[in-house]
Amino acid sequence: MTGEKNNAHTALSSAFVLVSVAALTIVLTASLCARAGLPFAAAYTVSVLACIIGTLAASYGGRTLIALPSPAITAWLVYVEIIAKGLTWQEMLGIAAAVSIIGAALTRTKYAEALMHAVPPIVRTGLVMGLGLTMLVTAALYARILLPSPWALTMGGTLSDPLTYFTLTGILLVLLLSVRGVRAALPLGMLLIGALTWAEGFWEIPAAPFYTPDLSAAFTLMLPQTEPFAAIMLGVMLLLALMIETMAVLTARAHEGNAAPLFRLFSVSGVAAFIGAFPLAAAPISLVVSENTEKCRIAGIPHTALAAALLLLLILPCAPLMQALADFPAVPAIALAVTGLLLLARGIQILRTTEDIGLREGAVLAVFLLASYDIATGLTLALIFWTLLTTARGQKITRTTWVLTAFFTVFALLKWIL
Repeated sequence: MTGEKNNAHTALSSAFVLVSVAALTIVLTASLCARAGLPFAAAYTVSVLACIIGTLAASYGGRTLIALPSPAITAWLVYVEIIAKGLTWQEMLGIAAAVSIIGAALTRTKYAEALMHAVPPIVRTGLVMGLGLTMLVTAALYARILLPSPWALTMGGTLSDPLTYFTLTGILLVLLLSVRGVRAALPLGMLLIGALTWAEGFWEIPAAPFYTPDLSAAFTLMLPQTEPFAAIMLGVMLLLALMIETMAVLTARAHEGNAAPLFRLFSVSGVAAFIGAFPLAAAPISLVVSENTEKCRIAGIPHTALAAALLLLLILPCAPLMQALADFPAVPAIALAVTGLLLLARGIQILRTTEDIGLREGAVLAVFLLASYDIATGLTLALIFWTLLTTARGQKITRTTWVLTAFFTVFALLKWIL
């Protein structure tokens, strides 16, 4: 009985952290969609519903996998394809639906799972560390701990900035609680900083913190009526981008090469496009969940995934409140930074079990560290470096690894050409 209580407590604690980051991501992507003309309330509602269904579907029979609309892909679609090139958001949803259906069909072939096993072990390790560093850099930028500089790569923020001060204080508090063995260190730190910043007046609870979920964007999608070739090329790039984002998370799990979550995410994205949601991808925060906590399940779904879906359902009518929290993102930044540190620690543990570490492995890890601003770019360059250096060594490379490297390289070239 005690073991079951501990498992439930751990699952709820993990889900609270995951949903804290997920809520910030949903608010961010909904704000991006609002710039394209889609009402914020509608974008938020359908995004939460899609994330709930996608998380449950992708986690079924496996480990917890949080499904979220990718901020990078959404920003590209909104700013480049909709605002710059004049595509309507309804046409974008039509392309997303078609791409998702095609992607679901492709991932049912035997080649999809073979590609999951084609990533070399050192690239998997670098991917875990790269994802952790990406989350740390993102948190630092959100909290203004790092600032852009015309004279250097970055420059540090200042403690006179309340956002920087409270975020750093929260991170230090969580680390101190963790080394003291407090099990719920991260949720406790987040709650304390959230209460302090609210008491200091840095964010306010809106007068109307709840609203009725808005489904006005449902069944408004359409296919582009002009320039079919441009629409096809956009669809190909979107398909590759979605596959790369999710494969980056799936392949980072050293003992997991199942393509079923990819198929389910594409299937959910196809259905979600009909109600107005942009496509989903596997979120890197999913890697933070320990494998030891995933044994307890209900109907084949891990407790952490179920708890995360329940918390997402609870915040469904809370769009104004979530937006207020995102305006002073100290609490989400703390969650993002600490989960990034957990991923870095996991990557270091995996690296300690690697026997052969030479210049090739060092180059792969350096690529991920230097390209932490874009994990897809880091994965592409790491595969190219590993393949070239392994070939120069005279060692044999499997055909699937060659195919995977070519797959990522083609996508990178398409981004430069188009």
